Amino acid sequence: MQLISFTRPRAIEYSAQMRGVAAAAVAEQPTLTGVRNRLLALKPLAVDKVEEALRSAQKASASVEGALDGDIKEIRDANQRFMAEVQQVIETGRSALNSRTMFALGTEVVDAGFGLQLDVVPALQGLLEQRLDNLRAEQRNTAILLAVITALALLVTVLVVRGLLQGMQQTTGYLAEIKRGNLDNQIDIRGSDEIAKLMEGVESLQATLKETRDRERQAAEEMAATAAEAKVTAEENKRVADALMACDTSVMIADESNNIIFLNQAVQRMLKRRQETLESELPSFKLDQLMGTNMDVFHQNPAHQRKLVSELQEVYRARIKIENLTFKLTATPLFNSAGERSGTIVEWEDLTDRLAQEEQQLAVAQENQRVRIALDNSSTNTMIADSDNRIVYVNQALTAMMSNAESDVRKDLPNFKADKLVGANMDVFHKNPGHQQRMIRELKSRHETQINVGGRHFRLIANPVLDANGERLGTVVEWLDRTQEVLIENEVNEIVEAAAQGDFSRSLNLDGKFGFYANLASGLNQVMATTNDGLHDIARVMSALARGDLTQTITAEYQGLFKRLQEDVNATVSKLESVIANIIESSASVTTGANEIAQGNSDLSQRTEEQASSLEETASSMEQMTGAVQQTSDNAQHANQLSKNAVDTAEAGGNVVKRAVVAMEDINSASKRIADIIGVIDEIAFQTNLLALNAAVEAARAGEQGRGFAVVAGEVRNLAQRSAGAAKEIKDLIRDSVNKVEAGTELVNQSGTTLAEIVQAVRDVTNMISDISTAAQEQSSSIVQINQAISEMDEMTQQNAALVEQASAAGETMAEQARSLMDLVGFFTLDHSASVALGQTAVAPPATARAAASKPAAPAAKLRSPLAPAPSASVDDEWEEF
Repeated sequence: MQLISFTRPRAIEYSAQMRGVAAAAVAEQPTLTGVRNRLLALKPLAVDKVEEALRSAQKASASVEGALDGDIKEIRDANQRFMAEVQQVIETGRSALNSRTMFALGTEVVDAGFGLQLDVVPALQGLLEQRLDNLRAEQRNTAILLAVITALALLVTVLVVRGLLQGMQQTTGYLAEIKRGNLDNQIDIRGSDEIAKLMEGVESLQATLKETRDRERQAAEEMAATAAEAKVTAEENKRVADALMACDTSVMIADESNNIIFLNQAVQRMLKRRQETLESELPSFKLDQLMGTNMDVFHQNPAHQRKLVSELQEVYRARIKIENLTFKLTATPLFNSAGERSGTIVEWEDLTDRLAQEEQQLAVAQENQRVRIALDNSSTNTMIADSDNRIVYVNQALTAMMSNAESDVRKDLPNFKADKLVGANMDVFHKNPGHQQRMIRELKSRHETQINVGGRHFRLIANPVLDANGERLGTVVEWLDRTQEVLIENEVNEIVEAAAQGDFSRSLNLDGKFGFYANLASGLNQVMATTNDGLHDIARVMSALARGDLTQTITAEYQGLFKRLQEDVNATVSKLESVIANIIESSASVTTGANEIAQGNSDLSQRTEEQASSLEETASSMEQMTGAVQQTSDNAQHANQLSKNAVDTAEAGGNVVKRAVVAMEDINSASKRIADIIGVIDEIAFQTNLLALNAAVEAARAGEQGRGFAVVAGEVRNLAQRSAGAAKEIKDLIRDSVNKVEAGTELVNQSGTTLAEIVQAVRDVTNMISDISTAAQEQSSSIVQINQAISEMDEMTQQNAALVEQASAAGETMAEQARSLMDLVGFFTLDHSASVALGQTAVAPPATARAAASKPAAPAAKLRSPLAPAPSASVDDEWEEF
């Protein structure tokens, strides 16, 4: 059926399409590209469908294959000839056949396909009728067989069900008796079928239940007896457990597997107190989950402990250490009445605090021993007395000091013995012990005092010795013999008082002084001598300076501050001498300068008058220049306005060109779209031409009946060709129009660019004219300022003339003051070279100066002294610094 209704018609359809396309390809070789592509797409479809139809026909049956051998050979031969020509057209684009012959080859393939279709239908109908007859016969035989089998099955089922119901009823009766508790039934077992096996199972079940009932009765009797004994044992165990729970000993009980089954309150309190440390060191330790836990949680090597406990036969004592905790364990094995080990009872004792206290006491004892040894070897003189002021300890340093001072101390205390101090009361050092006893008894902190015994000066530092509760245990006293120190202090005070009064001639006696005190006395004597010599030298130089004698200096060598003082005094004298010499030289220079200033002022007055005349002429010229510059500025502003108008006009033209460019682009886009539409019309005309060609071929094949249709197809083809020609001409016109529009667009774009450049150039000209206008305004303003400056210079010139007269009078006054200064510095005595210089500079003033002296001098307060030479300025600065 698939061959007739689907496979074969599709093969004929693809062959007919190949026929029309191949004929068109031969007829229209200049435009063959689209047709060749169509042939490439249709060829595999047509070949595959033809072969599929032929294979389907051959597989139908042997009789059908024999009936269709001729048709199959015919269609294959026709298809091979047609496909060979098609392949040539595809490969070369040409064919030796014309379109009519190519169409005829394709028609042979189509006709052969129709012939196969007509021949295969009767063959397939006969084959179908034969198969229907065979199916009807098989259906009748199957129905008869099913009826017989069904009857036999019903008979067997009735018999089997009846036997099963009888056996099941007996089995149900036995099971009901067993359910009621009757386990003495006599079960009748017949045969070996399934019901018999079921009866055997019921019989076995009854025997098993009976045996179980007898064992349960016996076990219940035994359990009743055991429960009575267990009740007595439980009451006794409860009394023991209550006693263990209330006792102060930390008790833990474990069973034979070392699982903890009892913890009394004492061990719980102990473990609670150490819970934090135990949980941090023993990861498996949880106090609230300890009951039921194995004792291995307390050991890092559980295997060793487990073996030791399992073999335990008597009391075992040990210590375990967990971090900083120490526990004492006493393990006692427990045995039942049969002598078998039933568990372990462990007594715990926390030794941590006790061991820490013992270690602390040992550390204190060792520390006391170290302190005793340190005191014995200390250079500090130390004495310790108990709470009754009885001396219990003196170190070696104190014994040596007291032995050395013993002869002096006996002057006031005749019974004093340095080797009998230990055991004696501290009152042996005091004539009035009551005061000292009260002071020591009330001592709460450090107390320092000094005593004088037999000419010996002692400094005492007493500190109370208190225990941890603040109770006084005794007193520790540090002794220091200050006798030598006090003597040197008195001598030092005497020379310090003399030095404070200006007497540096005193010194310390070095006899009887050793060590530090000898070095101190020698150093003070050297300080006093150096200070005395230095002050004497300074006094000598300053006294000569007061007399005007600048020839005295300090020649001795000193160190430190005295060295600096020596250098400063000598430098001061040297500077004074240099300053006086420079003043003498400067006075002569000032006199000469004053005369020259007077002469210069006369020349300056004449030039000032000439300058005033020139300034008047300059002011007149500047007024004329101002008018010309102002006119230039006005013209520049007018030109600037014209340039701005030109910029606005050019920008408007640029905008118009931009709009023209946009319009040209729109026209160009529309022309391109028209060209696309004409291309579509051209393709439609081409397809119409192909259809007309196919129609003409079919009309020719139809003969007389297709003549009218052939005439119509020819007219359609002519119209299609005319449409294609017109579309081609329109397409050429549109292409030419597009090219011209693109050229116009390019010209408009160039015009826009040129206008933009013109706008930019006009803007540049406008900016330049604006700059010229701004510069002209600035020049006008500058000329006005120059006029003002010239007016001010004219006024200042007039003032300068008056000041020149004043400067001339000031120069005469300066010369007079210089001569007075030379008279004043004549007070100082200088060395020989300075005296010679003084004689050379003391000359009479020139005649010009004397002549100018008759002119009235301006007030000195209005004059500014001329700058002195560089060396004189340096000398003046140093003198002011001094």
